[in-house]
Amino acid sequence: MYYPEEIIEEILSRNDLVDVVSEYVRLKKQGSSHFGLCPFHNEDTPSFSVSPDKQMYYCFGCQSGGNVFTFIMQMENYSFVDAVKYLAARANIDLPQAEYSEEVKKELKEREIVLNIHKETAKYFYSNLQSQRGKLADEYLRSRKVKDKIRKLFGIGYANADYADLYKYLLYKGYSEEMMLISGLIIPRKKGKGYIDRFRDRIMFPIFDVHNNIIGFGGRVLDDSLPKYMNSPETILFDKSKNLYGLNYARTAKEENILIVEGYMDVISLYQAGFKNVVASLGTAFNYQHAALLKRYTNEVVLVYDSDAAGIKAALRAMPILSSVGLKIRVLQIPGEKDPDDFIKEKGAEAFRDLIMKALSSVMFQVNLIKKKYDIEDVEQKIQFTMEVANILSKLNNSIEMEVYLTQIAEETGISKESIFEEIKKARERNKRINRHNKFSSLPNESKEEQKSSISNRIDEKDGLYKAQLNILRVISKNESIFQIIKEHLSFSEFIDPTFSKAAMLIYQAYDKDNSIEAAKIINHFESVEEQNQVSFIFNEEKNDDKEYDVEKAINDQIKLIKKANIDLKSRTTTDIYEIQALIEQKKQLEKLYINIISG
Repeated sequence: MYYPEEIIEEILSRNDLVDVVSEYVRLKKQGSSHFGLCPFHNEDTPSFSVSPDKQMYYCFGCQSGGNVFTFIMQMENYSFVDAVKYLAARANIDLPQAEYSEEVKKELKEREIVLNIHKETAKYFYSNLQSQRGKLADEYLRSRKVKDKIRKLFGIGYANADYADLYKYLLYKGYSEEMMLISGLIIPRKKGKGYIDRFRDRIMFPIFDVHNNIIGFGGRVLDDSLPKYMNSPETILFDKSKNLYGLNYARTAKEENILIVEGYMDVISLYQAGFKNVVASLGTAFNYQHAALLKRYTNEVVLVYDSDAAGIKAALRAMPILSSVGLKIRVLQIPGEKDPDDFIKEKGAEAFRDLIMKALSSVMFQVNLIKKKYDIEDVEQKIQFTMEVANILSKLNNSIEMEVYLTQIAEETGISKESIFEEIKKARERNKRINRHNKFSSLPNESKEEQKSSISNRIDEKDGLYKAQLNILRVISKNESIFQIIKEHLSFSEFIDPTFSKAAMLIYQAYDKDNSIEAAKIINHFESVEEQNQVSFIFNEEKNDDKEYDVEKAINDQIKLIKKANIDLKSRTTTDIYEIQALIEQKKQLEKLYINIISG
């Protein structure tokens, strides 16, 4: 869907960011900006800043930032188009009829029908549970002490045992076989013509997206048959790698963290016990998309997995994924290897809340696992234990956190903190060598653009190349005279990161048209929240703690770094001997490059 730029700018100008944010956050004016508690992570001291002049917001705590569209996208989990519609309605702006291709029209119509099919199906399953046919399912839920109001809240139902029960019902309601197939709720018969229900004789759990739309189902058997749980297949509505069960409730719970459990019943039993901040993955291992989704609503997660080998393995696998988006991780292990429901029934909700308070940090959880492998009374095993622990601690950036763990481990092992820290330094050097080796490696059959995208995906925000691109964009967006000098030596296409490259292009074009650089308008050209957050960093200057900072030298070093990365990229993607020779020459000339910011 596309709306003209003039419409987008009108919506932007008629939705003052301070007014919009004030509907969600209590703001207090301080100088030229407004401050409040960030709505995207839990904090006690306001670090969320809104600038009326720039029409931008930025959180110094979680680094979320953007314009009014970004704010609504983050706050309501809307797409860019949904945010446009919302803000247009807020400002009483009539949007023009959007132009759709026939393919897009067909897809939107299908989505609408499939959403209605899911809603109708959920009602049907729920009514089945109240009928005589759902007696066994009802008895199972009563044995698990699931209250009626919780059943209703989560829409728990029952799929009848008849092979084509739902199929016949949906036909009666007027839905076509084609749409039922697209919904994933029916499947073709293996023998002969016709269709049967995907879910039969199962307790049914509707799966909601964060806006409470039913996008799929999970079903649990009532006996010992396999598979015990079955989910809807991937459809135009449902992608299990991008959704979490219970997140529609957890995101509004306003707790300090979100609990991650293993299944539907864990979510339901914890919610019933008063823990509304609980989610579960949908029959798939935790991935980056799950982590990024959680990061929108919390800064900390608590893993509540089983204490058996499979649960420990799942926790260890999830940790680096959750950590990669900046989430703080703690691990709760229930005594006696009980599941949350059994523990709460036996000990009560307050005892479970105490377990949450005492949940181990991810570091100490791993240290304790390593400790179980070794007899630290044995000299050789003590050395091995210390080396493994040093490798874990080497990944910490917080010096206070490091000191706490060093002190604790030194006390337990009798090995001095200095000796352990020496091992940590060695581990860091090993990791650096590995990272340098892997950073720009790529597959031989990748195209130049694929390699560029692949490289940018492996550059994190602490990487020198990432910072170089960000800093150059900050300099040129604030100072046109410096831009005029730099543009002669660095083109926007040389920015390795695709988002920064597009931002550079927009800044270059704005200057070429004699326009001023307006941050909010630049951000408008990016549709995803992640891109908008990244671009907002360009216009939110970080404090520089260096007492003496040579700006000209820094600019030269950063431009060289960006240009060298491009030469290296081209060197790996060409087989032309003349181009290779030219690149070698460019690299030599690059060493001689020095840009005088005063005279150019």
